[in-house]
Amino acid sequence: MKHIILSLVILLSFVGCDKTLQPDPIVQITDRCSSGDIVIKDIKERQKKDGFMQAQITGMNLTDHYFKVEYSVIWLDENDFTIDTILSEWTTIPAYPNQPFYINVTSPNTKSASFRLYLKKEGKIICNTQSN
Repeated sequence: MKHIILSLVILLSFVGCDKTLQPDPIVQITDRCSSGDIVIKDIKERQKKDGFMQAQITGMNLTDHYFKVEYSVIWLDENDFTIDTILSEWTTIPAYPNQPFYINVTSPNTKSASFRLYLKKEGKIICNTQSN
């Protein structure tokens, strides 16, 4: 419940090139100066019957240009400790002009209680600001 409310707050706070640090972000656009190109429209999550956590993130490329988006998911246990997994590596997906893109992820084990998603435009970190 905590991260659903936090997700809504974070979604409302993505505007332009805002460099303010946000408390305990679930979605962090690491390419802060180009964050106006990408918007997160929706974050859905659920606990599956088998105990694994599943999340679906809907983003949008607001530009008239095709580019690739990279994302990384960090899974956390109930005490907010990271769960080591190879799934935390950066993954690339296409972002077509003025179209939504979707990220679907499943936790590495049943001990996952929450997650953080990091996004960036492929190979273009303009501002080196990232907070946890």
